[in-house]
Amino acid sequence: AFGLAGVWCRCGKYRARRGAVLLVRADCPSHLSSITMFETLLGDAQCPSLWWMGCAALASYAIWTCLYDMYWHPLSAFPGPKLAAIGNLYEFWLDVVRDGMYIFEIGRMHEKYGPIVRINSRELHIKDPNYYGSIYASGSRKVDKDPVTVRAFNVTTSIAATIDHDLHRTRRAYLARYFSKRSVVGIEPMIHDRISKLCQRLEGFLESGEAVVLDHAFGALTADVISYHMLGEHLDFLDKPDLRTIFSEAFHSVSLIYHPSRLVPGLVACLKKIPNSIVKAVFPPVADLGLLEIETKNRILSYSKNQAKIGFQPAILSALIDPDIPLEERSIDRLVDETIVFLMAGTETSSRVLSVAMFYLLNDAACLRKLREELSQLPFRPDNDYAMSQLENLPYLTAVVHESLRLTFGTAGRLPRVATNETLQYNGFKIPAGTPVSQASYFLHTDPAIFPDPYSFDPERWIKAAQDGVPLTRFLVSFTRGSRQCIGIQLSFTEMYLTLARIVSAFDMELYETTVRDVRMEYIRAVGYPRKPKNCINRRGEVMVKVTGRARPPRSVHGS
Repeated sequence: AFGLAGVWCRCGKYRARRGAVLLVRADCPSHLSSITMFETLLGDAQCPSLWWMGCAALASYAIWTCLYDMYWHPLSAFPGPKLAAIGNLYEFWLDVVRDGMYIFEIGRMHEKYGPIVRINSRELHIKDPNYYGSIYASGSRKVDKDPVTVRAFNVTTSIAATIDHDLHRTRRAYLARYFSKRSVVGIEPMIHDRISKLCQRLEGFLESGEAVVLDHAFGALTADVISYHMLGEHLDFLDKPDLRTIFSEAFHSVSLIYHPSRLVPGLVACLKKIPNSIVKAVFPPVADLGLLEIETKNRILSYSKNQAKIGFQPAILSALIDPDIPLEERSIDRLVDETIVFLMAGTETSSRVLSVAMFYLLNDAACLRKLREELSQLPFRPDNDYAMSQLENLPYLTAVVHESLRLTFGTAGRLPRVATNETLQYNGFKIPAGTPVSQASYFLHTDPAIFPDPYSFDPERWIKAAQDGVPLTRFLVSFTRGSRQCIGIQLSFTEMYLTLARIVSAFDMELYETTVRDVRMEYIRAVGYPRKPKNCINRRGEVMVKVTGRARPPRSVHGS
């Protein structure tokens, strides 16, 4: 804009005066910056229209962009409010200023405009459970991730943030064998060891009478498990007095800036360039992410120097020394990115599902009783350390796990996919190749046509569906679907089954200062969160309980 104004200034009565200004500047010492010269030009009283020309040019550009987005953009024919079609200002207002509320506005758009809506200038959202598999495709169909969503985390070389379909498949293959069912069965003894440690801590809470935050307790468990699997040793979070983990804190730090960094390009990259001491003073939560990155890098470097002393080769260490993996794919920076994602996701997702499951079980005595009765039919084991192969066939335990997954949603927000080489078709519309398209798990999991009374906890719905031959699990998308499905799904299920079976069989608990509002999603950052109580700024919807006793062994255990 200022360039155009400068050209204009050359072409009128200001040409001579402007030339004089430039001659004066030419006589100035060479160390004076061009910025100073520009400021002199702007300050020239003989060119009063320069600022107005700049503002007019910017305003013209803004108006043209709005008109283009609304009427001439390739997506202009798709239904949706015109305000939402203009850039991402509407989304910014509801997701950044109003903190994660855009998902609910998208729901209102669908009520008004139908199953397909344009939710910003470049993205479509489809609310149709039967079309989910077309968006989140598997097999040979090439589906990229959306760069705008990926940049929110700034771990660009990790599997989760890899945009290109082919590169993602290659990177996923490096680690896939460590998360196969066979591999997870092999670490079940380690998982039981960590659950035993958790039981010891719960015994301590029983004796002291103190309340325990289950999100912290289960987070410490899952953090120890994933750190052992990725780095070769658990980090003893279950020994920490408050059971808090840096992985969970870092995850919540990411969630705080998820929407701003998604909608403001370069925000996370700028934050990473600021010294962590300054970030901690200005915005303490975000500093946890920097500390996690530093600690992870130090551990990987330490392990790389002491490979021979480690009893087995965990996932990241194996990648570090595998000669079949290209050198650039096992650089320290990439392995740090990969490890951070696994540590945060592997800690937070399973632990929250476990907490929500325990809330609903403790909130409904009939559900808890049914689960205990089913577990009592298993062959007696003093520590209740049953194998996954025994537990995964129990219909009511499976129903509890599925219902808990449904009501925690996984990544509840949008995870757009981009079909790069094909034109998708939906409901008479042709979706141009390269268009980000999404369908949030929130809408599938709360669809009353699939899950009647969707906000109630009802494990029986899964049992009835199985009896009727209805594939209800088709609509359970907490781990998404297709070629980008969460690589850790088998490990997560194993943690949930083994932990629930042991905790439910071993302890009596009661809810403490926790209501359904603490587990019901009211806004979305990276995942869904309940609204914080106004009088308790340190709570973020955690489930708190008091351990009141040891569960009595069922009669069938003693053969009576």
